[in-house]
Amino acid sequence: MNRANLACRLRRLMAGAHFAQGLFFWLCLTNVTQLVQLYLYEGKSLPPEGTVLLLLEGVLRVAGLSLLLAILCAFLPRMCRLAVAVLSGLLVLVDVFSLIHYHSVLDAGLLQVILATNPQEAVEYVATQGDDILSLLMVSLLAGAVFWRWRRKGAIMPVRERRLPWPHPPQRPFFANRRLKVMSAVVLALFAGSACHAFADPEDSVGKLPRNLSVGRLAVNLKQSYDENRSMAYIDYALASQPVEILADNHDIPRIIFVLGESTSRHHMQLYGYDLPTTPNLSRREQAGELTAFSSVTSPHAGTMAVMRTLFSFYDNDATGMWYEYGNIFDILRAVDVRTAWLSNQESSGFYGSIGRTLASRCDEQAFTSHLAHTIDLSERYDEEVLPLLDDALAGDGRTDAEPRSDFLVVHLMGAHEDFKRRYPASFARFTAADELGGVRDDAASRQIRAEYDNAVLYDDHIVDAIIRRVEDQDALVIFLSDHGEEVNDVREIVGHGDESSAWQRDIPMVIWTSAKFRANHPADVLRIQAAKDRAWQSDETIHTLLDLMKIRVPQYEKEKSLLFD
Repeated sequence: MNRANLACRLRRLMAGAHFAQGLFFWLCLTNVTQLVQLYLYEGKSLPPEGTVLLLLEGVLRVAGLSLLLAILCAFLPRMCRLAVAVLSGLLVLVDVFSLIHYHSVLDAGLLQVILATNPQEAVEYVATQGDDILSLLMVSLLAGAVFWRWRRKGAIMPVRERRLPWPHPPQRPFFANRRLKVMSAVVLALFAGSACHAFADPEDSVGKLPRNLSVGRLAVNLKQSYDENRSMAYIDYALASQPVEILADNHDIPRIIFVLGESTSRHHMQLYGYDLPTTPNLSRREQAGELTAFSSVTSPHAGTMAVMRTLFSFYDNDATGMWYEYGNIFDILRAVDVRTAWLSNQESSGFYGSIGRTLASRCDEQAFTSHLAHTIDLSERYDEEVLPLLDDALAGDGRTDAEPRSDFLVVHLMGAHEDFKRRYPASFARFTAADELGGVRDDAASRQIRAEYDNAVLYDDHIVDAIIRRVEDQDALVIFLSDHGEEVNDVREIVGHGDESSAWQRDIPMVIWTSAKFRANHPADVLRIQAAKDRAWQSDETIHTLLDLMKIRVPQYEKEKSLLFD
């Protein structure tokens, strides 16, 4: 090797060493959000000394991983080093936005939702959160402009070294600075101790260590989300492969309509004691003795996709494996000749994106109000658009007096999902900011958002009542259950859902309405429904309740998990 080549390699190594020092501090700075999440999720529930120890361990893990990644990057090509720095900078913006809205940094659950989101939902979300997104972009652009100004003036790098890659450290190389070498040794030693603790603690496995750094967390979560979505290709086959063994079939309810709501919190329903008349129709029916409102029902998760995995299958919160490896209600009902239909005002957003579409494929009939999975369309789709689909399903059942056949129809609503003001027509804009006195924020903007949410709940009440009116003269039963709840500055300054640590977001309404003919023909069932009014129950056991109500027995059925168990 000649002297020129050796000098060139030494200069490259020196540039990498300079870069490692700057990258280390940059990674530490852009991963402060990880420590904020630790405090929000776990720190608040611990005593002061426990919080200090938790955050100290978090600091060590962030610093240790940052140092290891910085040293590794010193030996990588310049573009790789820049990519790591830029990616970490972008991820801190995403984490800040996610922390503001969901009290969580970007995780696998949020990535799963992102990967399953179609263009219309994405545009609606950006339009809803536009102010916050714009604010973050403006702050980042301002910071970038300040940095570039400094860089142009030579405040960060001397003129003779401007060809060295960004971020540029002080002039002395990283490995030649004695203080930094001592500090690095201490950080690595403490980090090694934390890693050993992770090996020893089964609740904190070493596999979770990469998640303490935003770029590592992204890599791990992307793989997890990719594997989850990739498995959708096998779902239809796996569902069809589940054995269906009928032990007993005594179903005697001619028609059940299961109305699956969206983002509806029972804390905003007059039916559950809310101080605004948001559910006049359901409240009236309860007073007439037609309807039972269950007071202590919760959802297992605060996000639609996670809940949908559990609602209609034997996969519950304690189950292992994948949800599609368990039996489902639709295949069971097909085996006992109960006609099933899935009618949805939520989009069929592609094979890999929609659990709803997968469940719909298990039904005898399926219909969606929109098939704009790959088209940007911001027009409001009110839930009344699903009513003609229901009318067609009720009219086209082929039922005759000589050949009676039972129906189980699922009606999937958009409900009170963000953006709230898009969920109801102008005629239902009855509540205004002046009506809203609750919530942790008492400013005009917060009261307006709460008013829009209450209007969405009011419209929800109208739609559920419209569904009930269609079967009032039949021997029928209607169940209304929301997938999860919503926060609208109720107990903290947050609007939305998706925070798994929030009990408020999992408090949901569940009501069962029965027709006069049903009450006359099934008095024992009515008594059981009324007796369970205040029973604590979680909606991931819905399939057991449905089988109990329909008097169908399969080997997987567990009577203790039914809401109606007595």
